[in-house]
Amino acid sequence: MRWLPLLLFLLLPALAEERVIKVLEAERLELRQEGGEEVYVLVGEPVRLEREGETLEAKRVVYFRERRLLLLSGGVRYRDREGRLIEAEELQVDLADESFDALEVRIEAENLLLTGPICQRAAGAILLERGYATPCASCGQEVPDYAFRAREIVLYPGDRVVARDVTLLVQEKPVLTLPVLLLYLSERRPRLEVGQDEGGLYVKADLPYVAAFGLGYTLLRYYQGRGYGFGLDHYGTGEAKERYFFLHTPPDTFQYRGEYGLKRAGFSVAALVERDDTQEKLTRFRLEALLPGTPTPQDWRYALRLEGFLDHDPATPPPRTLQRLPELEAQSPTLRQGPFSLQLSLQAGRYLAETNPLNRSARALGPYAEAGRLLLAHTESLVLAPWPGATLRGENRFRGFYYTTQNPDGEHERQVDWSTSLAFRQALGGVSLEAGYLRSVQEGESPFRFDALPQRRTHQVTLGLGFRERPLALSLKGGWDLEKEAYLPLEAEARLQDRGYGLLLYHKRDLEEGPLETRLEGSLTPYPFSLRASLRYDHPKALFDPLLLQGAYALPAGSLNLAHRHGLNGEGALETSLTLAYREGQEAYTLQARRDWPKDTLQASGQAILGPQSLSLQATLDPTALAYQAGFRSGSAPGPLLDLLLSGRYQEGFRGTNLRLGLTQALPEATFRLTANLHLPEVEDGEVYLKDLAFSGGLELWGPTPPDERGENALPGLALSGSLTYTRSPTSPEGYALALRNFGPTLTFLGRENTRLHLAALLNQNLPGTPLKPKFLLTLDRCCWAMRFTLDAAKNEVRLAFLYGGQAAEVLMDEEGVRLGGLP
Repeated sequence: MRWLPLLLFLLLPALAEERVIKVLEAERLELRQEGGEEVYVLVGEPVRLEREGETLEAKRVVYFRERRLLLLSGGVRYRDREGRLIEAEELQVDLADESFDALEVRIEAENLLLTGPICQRAAGAILLERGYATPCASCGQEVPDYAFRAREIVLYPGDRVVARDVTLLVQEKPVLTLPVLLLYLSERRPRLEVGQDEGGLYVKADLPYVAAFGLGYTLLRYYQGRGYGFGLDHYGTGEAKERYFFLHTPPDTFQYRGEYGLKRAGFSVAALVERDDTQEKLTRFRLEALLPGTPTPQDWRYALRLEGFLDHDPATPPPRTLQRLPELEAQSPTLRQGPFSLQLSLQAGRYLAETNPLNRSARALGPYAEAGRLLLAHTESLVLAPWPGATLRGENRFRGFYYTTQNPDGEHERQVDWSTSLAFRQALGGVSLEAGYLRSVQEGESPFRFDALPQRRTHQVTLGLGFRERPLALSLKGGWDLEKEAYLPLEAEARLQDRGYGLLLYHKRDLEEGPLETRLEGSLTPYPFSLRASLRYDHPKALFDPLLLQGAYALPAGSLNLAHRHGLNGEGALETSLTLAYREGQEAYTLQARRDWPKDTLQASGQAILGPQSLSLQATLDPTALAYQAGFRSGSAPGPLLDLLLSGRYQEGFRGTNLRLGLTQALPEATFRLTANLHLPEVEDGEVYLKDLAFSGGLELWGPTPPDERGENALPGLALSGSLTYTRSPTSPEGYALALRNFGPTLTFLGRENTRLHLAALLNQNLPGTPLKPKFLLTLDRCCWAMRFTLDAAKNEVRLAFLYGGQAAEVLMDEEGVRLGGLP
């Protein structure tokens, strides 16, 4: 009965109450009354439901309408919004608060399997009682390398796992009892690292903790001969988004970052404090508090902003960034009363910023100064229709900036941006009369560069008269400049416009100095043709602008365009251009040509797209030479994508000839970019040689072969990764320069149970001239945990790192710059 979902949508709106649940598939429906409550029973193989990004499957589903309770039984599969899969024998979901209860549960989270007899979800966290968990379930291991049992396991959003009363299992045998265990699966970095660098031995360990106010890691560091380091990496588990990180390493290096965010309908707060002495010795801070947090158009809005930095290194100049110390803002909604509207805002703050170099008093304060500022802004508008055909619009906008600094006369500095406009229009059939008033002023000075306004003053009245009766339109406009006490230029326009043709005549005249500009435009557009012409005359200069002639023809699957510019002041022909475009299916053709008559040059280009391949050609012919470019492209993303470009010029022989090769690919087994330039024979140099080459990325040349049943005949795989840059250098003794960055081979050995051993030798140096100092990496990958040993000859450093959880080997190798083109 696959038609049953349609029947359910029509007959059971209660089951899809508030559009929360969608019934996708069911075979039988029963309607019941139990204790005065409507009950809906769905049966199927299976019943499939969808709910706001979540999917549910079960053989039997019971929905209690009044309590909004959903009971699923028999092969229950539930995938939540975070992609976690919950399988259970029975599952009860409360739609009111998003909680659920389940029996005999199996949960597949990111790189983690959890099982247990009883499971509950509340406030977004999943609680598993007497649970078992292992990251090794998907690794093909007969016996998981490690797992743990716990009295209580809590899975928080973001795949943070907290377990209490934990028994750690190795090969399913108990080896250690812990009061608490913390896993942060989405935060991938080594939690234990031992090594030796030029300063001596060092140890880095992150120890987990769980508290009532959150969870995180205690960071412990030891550096031989240098001292101890300590820190904290804390995550909040409440409603707010909280992350606090602090680390001190000897002798006196600080790193910390505190982030807090809380958003509610009534208010929202976002704060950030950070410092990293390895980059710059500054503490930057930012705070923004908004009231309300989710405003509506009818709400008053209030804001507090604090932004700046603390400089811990007096020896270096601080950055000249804008600091708000602090800034307060209040903004009203748009208040309306009939045709009148009003909107107000007030902003007050203390600022440190770059000074305005155009302000003499600001220059005396230095390049970076402090001042207080009050910004008052208001906007008023009025829209009236006093009688039929008449409209009156008025608007007043004001922004006033008032500063605590003083000008040379001892007055507090200020600047104003104030504009007032009034427009009246009366329409009588095809005749219209328009009158307008505009006053706009920007004046004053600011001590700061970031809010300085250019000086401007406009004050004028205008009067316009229009007539429109299709296809004819006439307009006349003039005015008076109240600032200069002079007439504005008189503008007259006549337009004749209808289907298939158009004509425009425009004239602009100064009533005291005479004509200024005359413009004539015309067009004929009988489909599929189109012809256009335009001409402008500048009266004060007594010169014509170039005459522009355009013609077009609409092809069934493309277009043909021809344009010509001709000088009427004795210059003659200036420019002629032709464009042809045609497309049919996956094939497209483009041809462009341009003739510059004064320079006596001809430019032409063409392109043919033939599905995944394309050809292109560009040529420029002048009286002395022919320059050319011919290109070929094949392939499409993710690749491989091949680009070939041949370029040069012909001037009494071929010169500057070059062949550029580009090859890119973005597939899991090979992600790389290769570019090269090859010199071809020319008049001055008849040799063929490689000018430069650049490679970056990683690719697997061949994969590893696993051992047979007797444990023999295993072959390692070989991959190449990093970046290499080759440059031909004829002036050097060796004739070339080679730059290597994390470049080298990686051998991969494949053992039983998907065990992999990666041996990489990477180079980070410029050749020739220096002896080879490779960095060797040995990585043991057991799928759900990995260990990395690093020996760096260039830094004289040895390191050992351990990481648990899925993709551990990929994370460890990625930190060292190894790219295999995608680890299996």
